[in-house]
Amino acid sequence: MHRGPERRGSIRFALSLEVSYTVLARRKPVRKGAGRTIDLSSSGLSFSTDGPLLTGQRLEVSIDWPVLLDGATKLQLVMSGVVARTNGTAAALQIQRHQFRTRRVELKVTT
Repeated sequence: MHRGPERRGSIRFALSLEVSYTVLARRKPVRKGAGRTIDLSSSGLSFSTDGPLLTGQRLEVSIDWPVLLDGATKLQLVMSGVVARTNGTAAALQIQRHQFRTRRVELKVTT
């Protein structure tokens, strides 16, 4: 079977990282969920979900990035966009905005 040329404009990288997402309506959180990345590019994210999503829903998605900034600071990739397509418990997000944020370091309290 011959496959035609790749139609996507961005290279996709296969990654399996934990995802947390929030479904937004009028910029307000409606529902939270979790899943795992399938692949990622500069313009799209494919990921598994813990429940069905609908095409057209707006999401904010967070991924704990596996690489440290300057070898010491934990990062989180935060993206927002629209669900472009779904297939059961998998979804594709068309990324509209993305940024890396530093993650909080949890302090352990000893008594």
